[in-house]
Amino acid sequence: MLRAAMAAPTRDARTIRTWTRLGVIAIGSVLGSVAAAPMAHGALPPASPEARIDLGLLELRVVLALLGLGLFVAGVALRRRGEVEASRSPRRILLGAVAFAAFAANYNLFIWTGLHRHELYHYYVGSKYFPELGYFGLYVCSVQAATENGFDPGTLTEMTDLRTKEQRTAVEVLSAATPCRERFAAERWQAFRADVAGFRAWMGDPLWSGVLRDHGYNPSPAWTLFGRSIASVIPGTPTGLWIIAKLDTLVLLALFAALAASFGFEAACLFAIAWGTCGHTRYQWTGDAFLRQLWLATSFGGLAMLRRGRPAAGGALLAVATLERVFPGAFFLGFGARELCHWARQRRVSPELWRFAAGAGAAALLTALLATWVAGRGFGAWREFGENTRGMLSFTPKNALGLDYALSFTTVPPPEGLGQNETERAEIVQAYRKRTLEARAPWRVAGLALFSALFATAAWRGAARERGGALRLEAWEATALGAAAIPFLTMPGSYYVGFVLVGALLATRRWRSGAALLLACAAWSLCLAVYGARALAFASSSWVLLAYSLWILAEAAFAPADVPPARLSDG
Repeated sequence: MLRAAMAAPTRDARTIRTWTRLGVIAIGSVLGSVAAAPMAHGALPPASPEARIDLGLLELRVVLALLGLGLFVAGVALRRRGEVEASRSPRRILLGAVAFAAFAANYNLFIWTGLHRHELYHYYVGSKYFPELGYFGLYVCSVQAATENGFDPGTLTEMTDLRTKEQRTAVEVLSAATPCRERFAAERWQAFRADVAGFRAWMGDPLWSGVLRDHGYNPSPAWTLFGRSIASVIPGTPTGLWIIAKLDTLVLLALFAALAASFGFEAACLFAIAWGTCGHTRYQWTGDAFLRQLWLATSFGGLAMLRRGRPAAGGALLAVATLERVFPGAFFLGFGARELCHWARQRRVSPELWRFAAGAGAAALLTALLATWVAGRGFGAWREFGENTRGMLSFTPKNALGLDYALSFTTVPPPEGLGQNETERAEIVQAYRKRTLEARAPWRVAGLALFSALFATAAWRGAARERGGALRLEAWEATALGAAAIPFLTMPGSYYVGFVLVGALLATRRWRSGAALLLACAAWSLCLAVYGARALAFASSSWVLLAYSLWILAEAAFAPADVPPARLSDG
């Protein structure tokens, strides 16, 4: 009998063995693909030390994601066998170690790091002097202030016109501008001049001039509420900027702790591993900048509050996240869809709705009023924000993700050629991508229809009552599913892809969502390792993102919950 039992492995043992084999094959394939990619594309490995380090870290992220996947699946198998795992078991210790390693990898192993000068200039100077600069004055006023400090504007070739988001000759942009000094009180102008001079000295004129070709200061007045409050207190010295840059690290650590308290150790580790191994959220984009992770903390903090049965606090945090970055408003779609379906089924809404709505409404009103006051431009600040946002939506960023980005991408060159200079080339490429997207309108409609069908099914089935009387999808689960709408309805910058981390929380109910998240993170880092920062990397990543979003919707719509939620919060 014992021999027969040994000869016939259990289902869980077979699962672990299968995933182990797949993991070994995947790791070998990943490393082989990355090593062969430069030869396959007729290119040499990255020449600069920074590029070689970045490639090595991307490879490390792929391996860490797959290691995390193996440890996570092993834990699932143990729970399914009903085994009680010690809090300090080898598997859990290894999972925590991989989570720390992934966190360190996101910060370039705490070795190759430095303040993000480009980001800090926009967010520090843009928020501190927002009453005078608004959304359209940062670049022109910076040049005028620098000119008074001895800078020669004739050395500039191109600048971005922040109203149209078009790059034009610097002479054309500057000649059409009015004197900025008139907008400032004398003391404020001198402070502005000093900050511009300090950044120029710190950055060097080549890097500082490159800032003037970006897209300006773009966060909402709600972010300005936090940013200006801090920038007005902490000076723009190297020490002050270092303190500001470390705020995000504290915010992230607080978020990890909140998730561990609300969803358990496994979910927090899974979240940290995914955050650290997703190449699009890596340090090079927004690391050591100025409160670039605030939206992530408020969004997922809201989900944590919902998980703890505090819908008013959850709605409040999600409202702040939405006012700050707009796209987190998709989380409200998930909650609202479940409530709408619940009303259609039962002709009543859940008690959570009223508290959730009250918390969200109160927080939104208070945040909007405070933001309007701190912005120093009255309610016109929100009007300017809308105008600036329309400008940002008028073109396809180089590093965006989503359905529209994937469908507008093509390797066929424009028939009119690539233009005579960088500005002409950018205009031609933008127009060509727009035409390509229009030509693929049927595919766009099909993608939206598929998403809508799965989203509606998940909401409808999630509003059904189970045997114990509770709804099939808890409030936080339904809210988290709203993240799946973001890549279909918007085209977020790649560094905002952190919304996919909902899979780490959903895995506490349906483990395949967590497995899909780690596989997606490995794929995103692999895309960047193979294709670099080219459009092909973001197009490939977009398809991975769309498939992952549909997967978590399908899981919520059709897969039963693995175990009762109460069992997972213990660890």
